[in-house]
Parts: sequence; structure tokens; C-alpha cells
Amino acid sequence: MSNAYLLCDGPECIIVDPGGDPDVIIRAVRGRAVRFVIATHMHFDHVWAARDLVERTGAGFLVHRLDWLARDRLLSMAEELGFRSPDPPDSATFVEDGQEVRRGLRVMHAPGHTPGSICLIGDGFILTGDALFLGSVGRTDIPLSDPAALKSSICRIYREVPPDYEVLPGHGPPTTVGAEAAGNPFVDAASCTDSGHRSTRAIE
Repeated sequence: MSNAYLLCDGPECIIVDPGGDPDVIIRAVRGRAVRFVIATHMHFDHVWAARDLVERTGAGFLVHRLDWLARDRLLSMAEELGFRSPDPPDSATFVEDGQEVRRGLRVMHAPGHTPGSICLIGDGFILTGDALFLGSVGRTDIPLSDPAALKSSICRIYREVPPDYEVLPGHGPPTTVGAEAAGNPFVDAASCTDSGHRSTRAIE
């Protein structure tokens, strides 16, 4: 099961990775306006409710261009795993590395798990999608993934994001950047500076 996140600032909210029941998400919004629905990547378990929510709230759908262009292939993984492939929203607005989608919420392009995977960096936290987890990293044994790119993306997180920032991943419990930099068994900070390569195949 994927984690969906609701980021609210006063009367406006942003929904990130709506992979679950849209009715549950709408109830959590509690009548506030939804400005954007954002996908960290276009795998089905992160966008299952995206079309429904965009249509019901009038929100814009934000995603990286590379994943949008590859959406049919990425979403087809649902059928390979025995699920129905969801219909994506009709259109998307593309986000880029370094872009602020709202004040204090910045996009980091983090390819590897998918070509257009992104993280979202806020005040004291980073939403990592399926790039970095507690004690694990995103899978790179699936179509359009890239182990070297994933390692580079995770190393960039360790370099650029403060160690006390909370990591809010696409699956599983939270952790911190510093904890993963010190002890992630797949990619830690030490592996970012040596010439060796570790496996980046993981469970998510």
C-alpha cells in the first residue's frame, strides 16, 4: 500500500500520490480547496485516485514530463501485477527540478525508479516517493528504471537536504535523511563517495 499525503496551508491543500480511496481523501480535505494533485511518479499505486480527485476538485495535475510521456508503460505495471490499470487525468502540468509549486515546497527531480520521479522538499521534510525508504530504496528491476540514476538521486538527497529533515516515503514509515545517510543498507553516504556499486533492488 502506498502513502498519500495531504499538505495544507490555511484553506488550500495539495494532495500528493493519491493511490487510495478517493472518498477517504476527500473526507480528509474537509471542504478545503485542492490546488494541486501531484504524482511523485506515474506508477498505478501512486495515481489510482488522481483522475477522480482532479475531476471532483478542479485541481491541476502536476507530474514530471518524462513520466507523463511514459505513462502508458508505467501504468501497465498494474495489469502485470493483476490489477486494473487506472485512467490518468486527461492533461498534466509539468514540474521541473528546482521549481516551487507553492511557497516553501520545492521539486527535486530524482530519476531512477522511473525517469521522471520527483521528491518534494518542504520545511523540515522531504517526500521521497519511491526513491528512498526506511532502510531501503526504490526498485530498479522494473521497466524504465535505472540503478545508477537512482543511486545518484539518493546521493543528491544526502548532499543537499539537511540530515534532520524527516523522510516521508511512498511506502512504509518515516525516517530521517541523516539516519539513511548513516545506515541505509543499499545506498548510504559512504557509498556515494567510493567507486563501488551496491545493488539497488528493493522491496517497493
